[in-house]
Amino acid sequence: MMSKKHKTLLLIIITSISFANAQSVTNVGLYKTFERSIINNNSYSNKFTDVDLTCTYISPSGKTINFYGFFDGDGLGGGDTLTGNVWKIRFLPEEAGKWKYKWKWSDATPGGEGTFFCDSKNAGKGVLRAYNENPRWFAYNGTEPVFLKSYYDSSMRPFAQPWDCVQNYYQTFIDNGYNHLQVNWLLPSVTGIDIADCSPPSLTKAIYEEKGKASSTMNLDVWNKMEVLLSWLNDKNVNLFMFLGFDGGRNGKPQAWASLSEKEQDFLVRYVVARIAPYSNIMWNYVWEVEGNTENGELGCMRLVQKYDVFNHLRTYEDEKPNSHEWNRPEYTFAGTENHRIHSDNREPEFWAAPWTHHEACLMSYVQGKPVYMVEGNALWRHYWAATLIRKSNHILTQSDVRQSAWGCATAASSFTWCGHTSLSFKGSEGIPFFDGQDNPYRSASKSIDILNHIMNNEVVFHRMTPQDSLLSGNNKHDVWCLAEPGQQYLVFSTNDQPFKLKLSKGKYNNNKWVNSMTGESINVPALTASKDEIVPFTQPNPTIDWVLLIRKD
Repeated sequence: MMSKKHKTLLLIIITSISFANAQSVTNVGLYKTFERSIINNNSYSNKFTDVDLTCTYISPSGKTINFYGFFDGDGLGGGDTLTGNVWKIRFLPEEAGKWKYKWKWSDATPGGEGTFFCDSKNAGKGVLRAYNENPRWFAYNGTEPVFLKSYYDSSMRPFAQPWDCVQNYYQTFIDNGYNHLQVNWLLPSVTGIDIADCSPPSLTKAIYEEKGKASSTMNLDVWNKMEVLLSWLNDKNVNLFMFLGFDGGRNGKPQAWASLSEKEQDFLVRYVVARIAPYSNIMWNYVWEVEGNTENGELGCMRLVQKYDVFNHLRTYEDEKPNSHEWNRPEYTFAGTENHRIHSDNREPEFWAAPWTHHEACLMSYVQGKPVYMVEGNALWRHYWAATLIRKSNHILTQSDVRQSAWGCATAASSFTWCGHTSLSFKGSEGIPFFDGQDNPYRSASKSIDILNHIMNNEVVFHRMTPQDSLLSGNNKHDVWCLAEPGQQYLVFSTNDQPFKLKLSKGKYNNNKWVNSMTGESINVPALTASKDEIVPFTQPNPTIDWVLLIRKD
C-alpha cells in the first residue's frame, strides 16, 4: 500500500509533468510559421536525399495536409551531406485552433507526433492571392484586398551583412509604407550590389555551389542567415517577389536550372518549398525574361512548385513579350510582365521608356483570374534601365517618365515595382531616394509614388475598379487612361495637356476633384448630374501638370 509520503511525491511528479507539458505547448500566430526540430542520429551517405521526412497535419476542422520536412545540418547553419542530425518540419497554419501533426521517415526510423495551437490574436496578413471578388487585384488569402507599394531591392547578400544595419535599412522601407519588395537574395546565386552603408557581407556563397549538384553542395550557412531576414520581414507583413528565382544560369552562374537532372530539379524545388513556403510572404518566380513554355525551364520548374507548395503561393515567370505570353497555363497564377515588344516581334527600344507601353503591357498581360505585376517596367527602374535607355535609345529617363509609367500600370488595374537608386546607400544622389537628404534627383518620383498610393488607398475603393479606357473619347489613347467602377467612381489620369471626354453612367456625382500628381494638392470639381451614358468634357486646371481626375458618387 502506498504511503502518504509516496502519494504526495507522486502527486508532485504528476503535477510537474502536467505543468511541463502545458508549458511546452507551442503557440503560433495564424498565417505565421510553425517549426519543430527533429533529431535523427542515423548515418546516411547523403542526409539531404537518402531519407525523406514527411508530416501529416490535421487542422481544427479535420482537414488533412501532407508536407515535407528537410535536413538542416546542426540546425544553426553548420553541417553537410554527412554531418548534422537535425531535420526540421515547418508549416503555415491557415486555420485558428488546435492542430495535430504526425511525422514519419521513409526508412525504419521511428516517427512521432505533436500538437500546436494557432492563435488568431497574433495573426499575420496571410498569403497573397488573386482577390476573389475582382481578380485583377491582389488580396491576402484572396479576401483582403491590398494595393502593393513595391520597391526593387537589388541587394544580393543583405542577410550576411551586420544585422543592426540591415534592420535599419529594411525598417526604412516599412516606415515609408512599402509592403512589398522585389528581391534578388531569395535563392542567391549571383554576387552584386551590397547595402553600401553596412559592412560587407560575411559570406558570398550561393545557395548551392556546383553546377548540376544541388543535393550535394548545399550551403546551410546561407540558408540560416537568409531565413533570419525572411522571417523578420514575414513578421512585418512585407511580401517578397523572388526576382532572380531558381535559375542562376540566367545570370551566367553555375546554378543553372537546365544543368540539373530531373531528379536534382525535383530535389531542389522540394527542398526550397519545404524550407520557405511555410512563410506567408513568398511570391515564386522562375527568373527574368523567359518564354513561359520551356519544359526544362520555367514551365517545368513552376509545375514542381505547384506540386509541392500546399499553401499555394503565387507563381509566375517574367515575360518581356506581353503580346504573346503563356500566363494562361495553370502552372502560373499571376502575370509577371515587362513593356517590350508591344506591337511587334522587335524589341522596340524606342518605346521602352514610354509610359503608354507600361499601360498597354499591363492590359495585354491580364488573364482572367490572374493579377498583373509589372516586374520590369523600364521607365520605373533607375537601377540598370536608366543607363540602358541611354545606351539603346539615347533617352534620358525623367521623373515624368517614372510618374506617368506608374500611373499607366495603376490605371490598368495592375501592380508594379520601381526603384530610384543606382547605389544601395542611405544617403546621397545615387542612393535610395526616400532615405535621406534632398540631393537625390529621384525624390520627386518617390513623392509621386507616395501620392499614387495615397489616392489608391484613400480616395477610391481600388479593388472594385477595372480598366475602362473605352469610356474616354476626344484624346490620344497614349496620354489619358481610365480606371473605374462605372456608376460609382471614376479615376482618369491625363498627361501632356490632353483634354478628354468621359462617359458617365446616370446619377449624381457629389465628390469630385482634380489632384496634382506631383504635389498631391487638389482642386474641387462641382457636383454634376449625368443622364444615361452622358459624355462630359474635362480640361485640366493647368496644362503643364499631370492630373488625376476623381469623379465619385459619395
